[in-house]
Amino acid sequence: MMMEMTEEQAISVSSKHMVDSDGIRRVLAEPRKIPMSTRRDVAAHLTNSLFGNKDDIKLPNDISDAVKAVTGSKEWEQMRDAAGKNDIISKLILRTVLKTLLDSIDGGSVTSDGMRTSWEKISRSIRTMDILSSLSPVSGFNYSIRDAHSELMDNAKAYGSLMERNDDLEWMAEIMRFMESELLAHGNECADRNNRKVLMVIDTSKSMYGEPEMIAKSLALALTKQMARIGKVTEVLFFPSDLPMLMPSDGRDMIDLISHRSGSETSFTDALQMLMNNMKQGSITDTDMILASKGTGVLNDPDFTRDWEAFKTSNGLRIMTAVTGGSDACALTELSDHVMIFNDATIHSKGMEFARLIDVLAS
Repeated sequence: MMMEMTEEQAISVSSKHMVDSDGIRRVLAEPRKIPMSTRRDVAAHLTNSLFGNKDDIKLPNDISDAVKAVTGSKEWEQMRDAAGKNDIISKLILRTVLKTLLDSIDGGSVTSDGMRTSWEKISRSIRTMDILSSLSPVSGFNYSIRDAHSELMDNAKAYGSLMERNDDLEWMAEIMRFMESELLAHGNECADRNNRKVLMVIDTSKSMYGEPEMIAKSLALALTKQMARIGKVTEVLFFPSDLPMLMPSDGRDMIDLISHRSGSETSFTDALQMLMNNMKQGSITDTDMILASKGTGVLNDPDFTRDWEAFKTSNGLRIMTAVTGGSDACALTELSDHVMIFNDATIHSKGMEFARLIDVLAS
């Protein structure tokens, strides 16, 4: 017969789980003057303090004073409030503060600057997490995003790069909100009237760097969210790129989508040829393809247009070009069945381009 744990036992198990987590163990394993057993006691003491658990851990006087200096700081109180949001934040707080504290003890002193720096880092991370949650095509802070975020935190360089782009990510979330407001104003119910697949293909040439790329990614996430409401999966492919097909409704794929940077030197015609050859390798029949590009490319092969049209017809494709950050589809006009313009003017002036795209996909 299984015995139920008391609340005190559950807290004890939770504390041990936190101290034994991968991130904390890596901090504890760093070579130091402090014995490993003492390091673990420091980690357990911080864990108990963070969650308000009963604590009877005995520490050497000098180390106990250092720990009290940390847990008595105003930054620690802010961290305790933040820890209640989810387990990722609590682990991040423990890992960050534990490293700061052990570094300072090794160095012979605990400074308030260390806690201020730790809280600034944690605050940026919390902001990133909140933005990613708002960008998610799945409502709320879902488990796949939580797990992807947790994995990403273990890659300090990649995570730091993502946090540096918080302003860009917030701008993307704003674009998504404007697109959703178009549907509300349009009265669009996003009705599904066909069984066609949805594929968004994003140009990664140098002309897409910056605003065009951000708009394209926002469109991909907004489109995924709207299609999910009618039970359709949206796939995203970058061209040219070594990334596989992405499903933004998955947390890891969503972060890959956001993190990918444009800058390809491949010519526009060659890139489209590579795209067509790539699609020929998979199941691309009866698909609505949204081709996101700034539209500045030039087709320098007269035979390509004929090959593209034949490929499109034989596979039952519909091609919609989403001009992101530009105002003219240029050469893509002759390759497309529909063209929509997504730039700052059409997004913020209720241009209804997103509602129009949803209408076409539902027809």
